[in-house]
Amino acid sequence: MRHFLFFIAAFLAFTFSPVIGHAAEKEAADTGVGEFVKLDPLMLPIVDEDGVQQVLSMVVAIEVDGVSNADKVKSMRPRLADAYIENMYGMLNKHSALKDGVLQVKMIKERLNEITHTIVGDEIEAKVLIQMVQQRPI
Repeated sequence: MRHFLFFIAAFLAFTFSPVIGHAAEKEAADTGVGEFVKLDPLMLPIVDEDGVQQVLSMVVAIEVDGVSNADKVKSMRPRLADAYIENMYGMLNKHSALKDGVLQVKMIKERLNEITHTIVGDEIEAKVLIQMVQQRPI
């Protein structure tokens, strides 16, 4: 009987240890590790009275803590891109983000952080990283 109980205990330990180990690994991966969610490049025309004057291209990534938060933000990518384009289009065409024809990146980054916070909510701390900005006159 003693051998039988030892066999059952050993069987249960070996059977469920990978499940317990995987849960611990997932919990460790979800905390404190910065993950980046990259969005597709954004292309925005800058228009004035004479038509399109230049095209702005931007690559944006969003930094979040943990894999589960990154997965949540990945599912929000279409909404984020739409909100960025809508907000930036109005701001750029009013020329409030341009100074002597040059984009004011700090102002843009602050706006993108506000939009991101509005969409992802208070439960996820997200920071915008502008990876690339390119202005091309037409």
